[in-house]
Amino acid sequence: MFRFYIIIILFSLTINCSFSNTLNKKDYNLLGGSLTVIIDSENDEKQIFKKIKKKLRYIEAILDPEISSFLKKFNELEKNSEISAPDLFVDAFSLMKDYNEITKKAYDPTTFSLLYSVSTIDKVRPMLNSKLFEKCMNISNIDVKITNVFSKRYSCIRLSFDSLIDGIIVQNIKFLLESKNYNSYFIKFGNTVYSRNFHKSSNLFDKKTTNAIKQVGITIRKLDSYSYLVNSNDKIRTYNINLKTNQISLNNDFFVIVASDSPVNNSILSNTLNLVDYTIFSENLYEMGIPILIIFKDNGNYIFKHSKSFEDFLE
Repeated sequence: MFRFYIIIILFSLTINCSFSNTLNKKDYNLLGGSLTVIIDSENDEKQIFKKIKKKLRYIEAILDPEISSFLKKFNELEKNSEISAPDLFVDAFSLMKDYNEITKKAYDPTTFSLLYSVSTIDKVRPMLNSKLFEKCMNISNIDVKITNVFSKRYSCIRLSFDSLIDGIIVQNIKFLLESKNYNSYFIKFGNTVYSRNFHKSSNLFDKKTTNAIKQVGITIRKLDSYSYLVNSNDKIRTYNINLKTNQISLNNDFFVIVASDSPVNNSILSNTLNLVDYTIFSENLYEMGIPILIIFKDNGNYIFKHSKSFEDFLE
């Protein structure tokens, strides 16, 4: 009889635990993707999930892909977001400028919007050699680029929202949860993950990235904050640029993982580092402050390079 009661108690605990885990995980359909939020709590968290849903409605309306006005998107995002969208973009441009200087101009991600909008390499080459590129797209002209984000004065091609959007979403949810004093949670949207005091998940790279990691024979510890380049995404093609000759080549065997504390920085770097002249970039990568790992194919062999700060994540 005693054993029977023990079995009943254990069964009851199992049901409660399962119910609690289900209750505190929520998947949201957003911008054609899926946002996952998990809160490690024994309480009923329906209210915070409702607040997240309300926040996402605002963001989704603002970032509607049918809206072409960057200025309108910025103004609306600023009104309906706990974080400053203009500050994020200015910080992102400043970060990219720093990387451009560190890598001796091997990194010029302002070409992202151009590559995003074309389907063939042949359409890109003339634009790389045009005055438009020199005036508006070159990262060295940082003031023009920043001004162009907020103004219709310039008709340049601007850095796409798509290179930042995953990070903006995750950053917003992170801010919301922390403002409500949650200290154990997991957030994933697109290629960007952020977790705090959450030990119930492993790294969630896509299949191609996971296979590339296996090819070079390394093991990565669990990361709390990271983004990775999605090579299977038709919108973000993996081009490598030789900035000395303004020539580009298509290369799907290039992989990036960025693991700083900032979801926004992780998002933009992982989505734009595929544009580097990696023969130059990889030589200077070790000294860079942000944790970065790149894997690329050279003469049929996979090679990996990482920054010094990424060493802590390798077993």
